[in-house]
Amino acid sequence: MKNALETKEFSLREKKHAKTRLAIMNAFMERLLHTRFEDISIKEVCKDAEVAEGTFFNYFPEKINVIAYYLYLTTMKIIWKAQQACPAGKYLPLIDSVLEQMSGELKNNNIVYQILSVLIAQSERPKRIMVSSLEKSLAFPDCDGIEHVSSVILDDWLKECVVSAIDNGELPKETNADDVVVSLMTIICGTLLAIRFNTSNSREYHYMRQLQALWRVLGVRGG
Repeated sequence: MKNALETKEFSLREKKHAKTRLAIMNAFMERLLHTRFEDISIKEVCKDAEVAEGTFFNYFPEKINVIAYYLYLTTMKIIWKAQQACPAGKYLPLIDSVLEQMSGELKNNNIVYQILSVLIAQSERPKRIMVSSLEKSLAFPDCDGIEHVSSVILDDWLKECVVSAIDNGELPKETNADDVVVSLMTIICGTLLAIRFNTSNSREYHYMRQLQALWRVLGVRGG
């Protein structure tokens, strides 16, 4: 049975827009595999994506916008995969699963550390980017239903989960959601930096170990 997205009719303009946006991002991220962010040439990216330089700026006013778009898409895929692995209505296991999936999705260290360095250098939070259902489906054709995953920044999504976990009784009522989100983002980003030159254990191992410690401090049974 076809899903709603497969049966929906998209205009040629919508399809071209989505495919061009993804092509530019993919070409940019391919270069980021081996090149410093600052050294990436927009001219070369456009050559790879087979678009004019003016087209690049129509979709991404600045290079940082490509990184933001990539993060939105990657976050969606991670959330989608985590949702498949967790029972509905349980939020702490969902957070655990997101970090577990993250360790598998962010495999290329050059991209991971380049993105961290770029974000650290920013004076403000990247602007919100809307991702269409068609873009989600084209980017991840094997992820059935991913078009229903919202376009979110990771820390915003984490706060929604933490608040839901408090309401659901998975965390004590007096838990400060903002503090928990800071702790979670510290685990995510801090672990990446802490283990950069330490390969004794996997990223997933350290993520799970730090999460268990956080849940214990917050009084979660079995944490």
